[in-house]
Amino acid sequence: MCGIGALLDPTGTAAPSAPARMAAALRHRGPDGEAIVERAPATLVHTRLAIVDVAGGDQPLWSEDGEIALVANGEIYNHRALRADLEARGHRFATDSDCEPIVHLYEEHGDDCVRYLNGIFAFAIWDGRRRRLLAARDPLGVKPLYWRTDAARLVLASEVGALLAATGVRPAVDRVALDHYLACRFTPAPRTLFEGVSKLPAATVLTADGESPPRVASYRRAPAAGTVTARGAELERELADRFADAVERQMMSDVPFGAFLSGGVDSAAVAAAMAARSDAPPRTFTIGFPGHGEVLDERGFAAASARAIGTDHSDTAMEADAFTAELARTIRHLEEPCGIPSAPALAQLSRFAAGSVKVALSGQGADEPHGGYGRHQAALALGAIGRLGPLAAGPLAAAARFAPGNERVRRAARLAGPLSDAERLVRLVEITDEGLRARLVGGAGEQAAAERAALAADVVGDVGDRPLLERALYLDTHLFLPDGLLICADKTSMAASLEQRVPFLDLELLRFVEAIPASVRVGPRAGKRLHRAALARLVPPEIVARPKHGFSTPYDDWLRDSLGEEVRRRYAPGEPVAELVDAATVSGLVDAHRSGAADQKRILYCLLELSEWHRAFVEQREAVEAPA
Repeated sequence: MCGIGALLDPTGTAAPSAPARMAAALRHRGPDGEAIVERAPATLVHTRLAIVDVAGGDQPLWSEDGEIALVANGEIYNHRALRADLEARGHRFATDSDCEPIVHLYEEHGDDCVRYLNGIFAFAIWDGRRRRLLAARDPLGVKPLYWRTDAARLVLASEVGALLAATGVRPAVDRVALDHYLACRFTPAPRTLFEGVSKLPAATVLTADGESPPRVASYRRAPAAGTVTARGAELERELADRFADAVERQMMSDVPFGAFLSGGVDSAAVAAAMAARSDAPPRTFTIGFPGHGEVLDERGFAAASARAIGTDHSDTAMEADAFTAELARTIRHLEEPCGIPSAPALAQLSRFAAGSVKVALSGQGADEPHGGYGRHQAALALGAIGRLGPLAAGPLAAAARFAPGNERVRRAARLAGPLSDAERLVRLVEITDEGLRARLVGGAGEQAAAERAALAADVVGDVGDRPLLERALYLDTHLFLPDGLLICADKTSMAASLEQRVPFLDLELLRFVEAIPASVRVGPRAGKRLHRAALARLVPPEIVARPKHGFSTPYDDWLRDSLGEEVRRRYAPGEPVAELVDAATVSGLVDAHRSGAADQKRILYCLLELSEWHRAFVEQREAVEAPA
């Protein structure tokens, strides 16, 4: 796991110090080694977090003739099978690195090399024979990759900060991306909140030769339909076995590794599979919030799970007065606000775990393909009753006006009317309506809404002939997950030089899951129905029986107290961010939430995060060190 960068500069106009500045900005992602290699007109940058082949896996990695060079961030879980096949074809390997097969796959298959990989990755290849640069992001977007181009050069890197360091560009706000963020709590690729900086979408390849604009093409593959015919106990057993296999694949490491453990079934299943497939008890780590009850302070449940499974367990805690300071530190590493209130806690947990291990497996990525969210139940209901017709729009809109504090009524009103299925599925994810966003930031809403609908239509087109619920699960997994939760997971862990892996999104496992009809995976009022039944074969029954509760923080309580006033203060007239967002509207949201008249916690947290991002990148205030 590493930081990568590449500079394609045919005109030679980049500053000579640009590669070194890029490497310095990426050093936290790879403190174990660093390389800058120039093969004009390209320069490759790599900072290494040594996980596999610690002694011999330095990058760039080369083809036998030295004409093709690779810098990669990630892990390739099927590298041994790939290596055996490539060696049989005559390729010679110089290292035991799991990433070296990418070089030889490119020699064999060109741009299609990505289709052979089961792993998490972002990489860049310089092909000296064809004088072209190729970059790619993994199928689920677990690892990020950003790029910027102008008339003279192309720069790409694992993080936005490396691009800014290399180019010297002062950040500005992309107004269309801002509407995306305030609607969905994240910015879907290819946009970012930074004007002029693009994010490579999941499952895409970028190619550039310096003579024409870069080309971006998707290699996303539609899931097979109807190929999994097993049902009942047979299917539950096969899913449990395949999940345990995925966990075992992702335990691949030459350095100490462990797992994040909450009080829920998903992380417990990861830990249980690790315990079953290893000789020693796995290390597990959790974080809690003292004084907020066992629902939010999961240390007690996590400790009970650790005892039942048999792990070597440790925990830490976050106090309320540390939250804003931790947020300030975290947003500089997140770079993209993601609207996830647990991000500061995840950052602290990552630093805590990094004191003992260099790799941590997590339970992220189970809810999206298995139907773990309330919006999946809404999609199931919409599919059963058909579209809400235009006649329902008027009564629902009236109900929303009379009950502004009822979030369910507001959401139902936004689902009514003449919408496409793609638009309806997007609105299930949105946390605000166009009216509120217009009051907050003014224009750009129509363009952003059209972009979201187009992105959603493109993704669900892969499964366009399937029930609405199946399309909702697929859209969540392949559009909303990569640029929200997974960006957050990567940035918060890599800020601590900790590699986070997500076995529920193992490509081999996910292809099996997505071949199971959604109606088998999810039932009415029974999200993750199949998933929980399968995991019951791995974890003790008392853990499976616990009600679902995603990893969260007490931010709702804090917003009704001092944190709400902090949001109001940051957007007061005269504050720099108040030039971007209307102060009176923000103040009204704070009042409504604190009084209980409406539940505005999600948009208020987004505004808090946005203000911190604005301070860090637009205003470029000096960082204030948070407590260790």
